Amino acid sequence: MDETALIEGLGNDFAQDLVDSRITLFHNYLLELERHGSDIDLGLYEEVFRRFHGAKGTGGIYGMYCVTTVFHQLENLLTIISSPDNGNHRDIFLKMHSELDLVEKMARAWLGGERDLRAIFQEGKASMHANEFALVLEPLKSVSNQIFAVLEDNGYETTLVSDGMEAMQSLLLRHYDLFITSEQNRFINGSELIGFIKITPRFANVKTVYLATERKNKWAVCAPDIIIKKDSSLLDTLDCAIA
Repeated sequence: MDETALIEGLGNDFAQDLVDSRITLFHNYLLELERHGSDIDLGLYEEVFRRFHGAKGTGGIYGMYCVTTVFHQLENLLTIISSPDNGNHRDIFLKMHSELDLVEKMARAWLGGERDLRAIFQEGKASMHANEFALVLEPLKSVSNQIFAVLEDNGYETTLVSDGMEAMQSLLLRHYDLFITSEQNRFINGSELIGFIKITPRFANVKTVYLATERKNKWAVCAPDIIIKKDSSLLDTLDCAIA
């Protein structure tokens, strides 16, 4: 057997293992992690991270680059739930389960002979947030445009505003599923807007993401659902958090 045929066979074995048992095992791991709540079982957490990392590497070896991308995102999502700043882990766990479902779909396509998984990957990402709406409050246009691109790639219909008053008016005038803001904005700052969302019943289902310049946890009440450090990894972290 030549090397190409050997790699093809091993790749099929990996895809079959994902479908037959590994995806189910990963789902069960996540359910167990979620059961522990904020009291994270570090041993289990490290085991799940190790297995995701292993699957990421294996996918790359066999040319399943979209599978590798999803497992990389799963690693980042695990990192988010390990942060004490981020208390609303339920949404993150739901995202991880959805990501695993996408991996299974791609693995089944691979077993069916499909070798270019990009269309399945992109369709899966877009369908997760079809007909969902995002509002982004960010005064720096260069940053807001980059965030806009990430959200659009994930299927969100996105509105950009540059000051707190615009954001408040938009929130009151239409429905949004996701609100992203940094702190320093004209008229009304980001934390005040998040506080308003959190105490207003009509916004109970709006997910809030706060772009922080530092990791200090200043939120005694009305904390955002997700806090992301506003640094060079912002876009990658955001992509994983809302994917």
